Amino acid sequence: MRVSIKNFHNFLQIFIVIFCRILLCSLALIAPSLLASATTTPSNPEATQQAKAVQAYLAALTNNDIDGVIAGQNVGHSDDIGNPSGLSGFSPLIDELKKKAGQMPGIIGVDYEHNQIATPEQLHNVNAYLINYWKQGGLISINWSPHNPWWNDEKDIEKKPGIWSDSRSNGGDMGNVNLKELLDPKSPMRKIWLRKLDRIAAALNELQRENVVVLWRPMQEMNGSWFWWGINSPPKDSEIYIAIWRDMYAYFTHTKQLNNLLWVYSPNPSPSIFERSLIKAPLSFYPGDEFVDVVAGTAYNDELNIKDYELYLKFAKPIAIAEYGPKAGESISRKGSLDTLLYAKRLQEDYPAIAYWMSWSSWSNGDGTQENQALIHNKNVKELLAAPTVITRNRVEWQSYVKPI
Repeated sequence: MRVSIKNFHNFLQIFIVIFCRILLCSLALIAPSLLASATTTPSNPEATQQAKAVQAYLAALTNNDIDGVIAGQNVGHSDDIGNPSGLSGFSPLIDELKKKAGQMPGIIGVDYEHNQIATPEQLHNVNAYLINYWKQGGLISINWSPHNPWWNDEKDIEKKPGIWSDSRSNGGDMGNVNLKELLDPKSPMRKIWLRKLDRIAAALNELQRENVVVLWRPMQEMNGSWFWWGINSPPKDSEIYIAIWRDMYAYFTHTKQLNNLLWVYSPNPSPSIFERSLIKAPLSFYPGDEFVDVVAGTAYNDELNIKDYELYLKFAKPIAIAEYGPKAGESISRKGSLDTLLYAKRLQEDYPAIAYWMSWSSWSNGDGTQENQALIHNKNVKELLAAPTVITRNRVEWQSYVKPI
């Protein structure tokens, strides 16, 4: 029997339509994790109107209700933000970026500690930059890498501010470190821990008085072993970290009434076979949906791969990358030769649910080399910030999500 070309084309069109419908149904059944469904509501029912709006805005970006990804730049640790020059600071990383690219990142970030324990006055000075950036339309991310409270009781932080390695597990004697003591009301470590929390809460409250919403990212990369809070000490599981997170959440939210915080859970990527003795799975330390608002892992590799992207989607939270850049110690980071347009390409094409990313500040290795992680220290940053899918400070639109009271 002869079949006309017209009939064959009609048959082919019908076949393609049926095949595509079957394929779409199959994908919906076998790969639901690829479809983002981020909650628009903060974990804290008493969150400020501004915090609720920022949460809804980030969820809209993750759910692809609106297009784009917010560009972010960390500007340093402790009071680095005031550095007039160098590898960290607002002036060298943000002001110079504006001069070169004509735009500013949608988010700036700091670490309230890490390099040293900042005094209340130093944190006040840091906050002045953050408040101004917020009032100019930008979003604010604050990391907290606390120094080991067993090594520094904070009785005199002006004379004993510590150094960056005091946040690490190899910075001193870990023999007396027992994380359970931070929660034990009978332990002197509980009093020391609350002293730390009170200092930080006071700084966060200063931001709250100015209606600043904080993407609060405490004690990150907990599933690794390099920070003191991620050590594999008794009871050799993640329950104590989860308890510490929940305790901090309750103390800040209920006792201190900090309603301007969106809590960011930020694990290290899943370990390879060779890393499993040092790194645990990202899910292991998750405090629970009622204590987390955003899931934002870290990723350092020259290809800007996000290894756990599909895993992050399973949390049903807005997702982000809290530290994102080339691999430290390798040629691209050392030379500052990353084509920053790769951020836009990878996030648009491969990771569209990412609401924002944070490029880290650059740093010196102390041996004559440096890691060029900051946007300003790499290539094509003007083109990156001009890309239509990259949200800079002048295009941040969380205000449109504020609901009338």
